[in-house]
Amino acid sequence: MISVTHLVITLLLIELMHLDRNDAFVALVFGVFIDLDHLFGLRDYVEVNGMKAVFDFQSLVNPGGHWKSLMHTPIAVMVVGPVSIASRLAIPFLFWGVHLLMDIVQEQFLGVLSYHESVFLLLASAGLLTLRYARCIMAGTASTLAEYLRLEFGRIRAFSSPRAM
Repeated sequence: MISVTHLVITLLLIELMHLDRNDAFVALVFGVFIDLDHLFGLRDYVEVNGMKAVFDFQSLVNPGGHWKSLMHTPIAVMVVGPVSIASRLAIPFLFWGVHLLMDIVQEQFLGVLSYHESVFLLLASAGLLTLRYARCIMAGTASTLAEYLRLEFGRIRAFSSPRAM
């Protein structure tokens, strides 16, 4: 699935599991950022398909043309398993497994950037928004949807803007 879908599902699971900041970071690493392994496979992809294929959308979304590394195979359990055991957390294993499962469903059933994936992304986004909005109402930080959206956009702006020294 596309990275945005992985991100939304990971954020939704983080909210549902009430993970703290450190555990949420680990969840994001194994649920979303393992897609950075595509950069490691880029060299092999270019050798097989040529440099033009990197800029050809049809070539990139071809299920046989993906440039994935070891972290997108079941063999990666030999890496993720010891990390989970060493950290005494199931979070790396759980979020890596969800990431792999989503990729398998996409490749076997949905297709890349399909209508069904778009609907799934929309529903997951709505679930995440609803869950976070309900938490804000319960905490008393926002009473209307407009207040909640202002609060969220303020958080995003604060996170993305450079801090004063």
